[in-house]
Amino acid sequence: MSESNYQETIPQGEGWLASPVRSNGLFLRLFLVFAVLGTLWAIATPLMAYPDEPSHTIRAAAVVRGQIAAEPGQSFGNGVHFQIPSYIANLDAQTCFTFSRNRTADCAPSIPAGDNFDVIGVTSAGSYNPMYYWVVGLPSLIMTGAPAIYAMRIVSVLFSAVFYGAAFMALSKLRKPKWPLVTASMAVTPMVLFLSSGINPNSIEIAATMAAFCALLAVLDRAHSIRSTLPAIATVAAATMVLANTRSVSLVWLLCAVVIAFLLFKWDAVKRVLGNRLVLIGVGLAAIGVVLGLLWMVVSMNAPASSGTAPEGIINPAPGVAPYQAFVTMLDRTFDFIPQYIGVVGWLDTPVPQGVIAFWSMLFVATLLMALLARPRKILFALVLALLAVAVVPAFLQASLVTTVGFFWQGRYSMPLVLVAFVSAGVTLRSLGFSTRRRNQSIARILILTALFSHVIAFLYVLRRYVVGITDISTWQTMISHPSWQPPLGWLVLTLIYGVVLLLAGQRFYFYLFPGKKLINIPALAAIRRPKL
Repeated sequence: MSESNYQETIPQGEGWLASPVRSNGLFLRLFLVFAVLGTLWAIATPLMAYPDEPSHTIRAAAVVRGQIAAEPGQSFGNGVHFQIPSYIANLDAQTCFTFSRNRTADCAPSIPAGDNFDVIGVTSAGSYNPMYYWVVGLPSLIMTGAPAIYAMRIVSVLFSAVFYGAAFMALSKLRKPKWPLVTASMAVTPMVLFLSSGINPNSIEIAATMAAFCALLAVLDRAHSIRSTLPAIATVAAATMVLANTRSVSLVWLLCAVVIAFLLFKWDAVKRVLGNRLVLIGVGLAAIGVVLGLLWMVVSMNAPASSGTAPEGIINPAPGVAPYQAFVTMLDRTFDFIPQYIGVVGWLDTPVPQGVIAFWSMLFVATLLMALLARPRKILFALVLALLAVAVVPAFLQASLVTTVGFFWQGRYSMPLVLVAFVSAGVTLRSLGFSTRRRNQSIARILILTALFSHVIAFLYVLRRYVVGITDISTWQTMISHPSWQPPLGWLVLTLIYGVVLLLAGQRFYFYLFPGKKLINIPALAAIRRPKL
């Protein structure tokens, strides 16, 4: 790629040296997109329809009330017992529709706002690091009933949106940003947005891993002028501290992300970064968070033996299965997890339409095949390692625990590595250049519009599952005529807002990829200026 074309890939006025106002404005726009989309998922999904949400909600309510560590006498075989408001302690009643796609969410009893007296609540998450729960639990101190739980969900959404915004912000500052932004956007499947919407540390774990990886890429890409990458250094430090205090396995995702990022750049850049004073300060700050996270691991390991007991149906010890057998079995299941990367929502009981899964599977395969054309060839080693990590690391983790908890792995656990892998593919594709020829504009338009449509269809299908149920006979018309359950604002309003927000985001992104071009010509969108992404 010529030097002149290379410079054209940096949007004017939006480099690291752009004014703070413009950079802040870009981050705010990115944050708002993820915050609004995640909030719509949080409102559209019935309470406790998110994996393991009752246990994590109880943990959040306990932590924010000062009940942080499990103590002797609090565990009686089913989990840790905490004193929490009654309406939170009884949330298991809300899960009456789980694992039954034909059962609508109207079976769940109402949550009395006045049911606020303290009772015993039992959670399997009693030994988890309290950091995430303290943040998410705050609304329960000033609100009660269903509004409090929705507010807790929205706080979790905002927490994740900060890191997703920071991740895309960092990618936009790469010297050749378009392909990494394309593959990162592609990796934001309906499942990613759904996972950002519930009360579960898995949400922030995915977002923080992506932010740490993307920000580290930005620092390495600007190794010759590290002072200009202070926002990225701060992002890496903040994301590291959060990951160290989310789940114990989160540090494994971080280690994989760091190794892959280093392999994507020349050793000279890595040495320059590791020897920089500003970077070392960031590492020192991050180390404080890592130490605190490790200290909590020590505390949790010395907690009562039953404090981490998982609910029945999740823990399935398999003492007759050797670790090597579990490892090989997980490798054998590698491709079986792909639908879960795209969209199997609820308690893994509601896959999105097969057309949506087929479309994203096509995008995944096409992206990886294109990346094989990248030069120099040695950069492909990092991409291959990233893809191997998606298969091998979960297999090792599953094998190490198969005799005690059985086969527990779910596709959502691997999402941090999946996002790292596809951003890595975007970095390798930079060597091919990004053509803005008319044919490429048409291809991009078709793919973006199809992706937006797929997002909306997935959102609408999940609403259908809870509003009228999924049966052998179509129930689309029943959603309009006789809905059994309605989310706040109603399913139609939520879907319309969701579609409009996606269309606005798609319009801006297309403008960025092809300056001066419109994704679609709609008078209402004509006033949208060329974005500053």
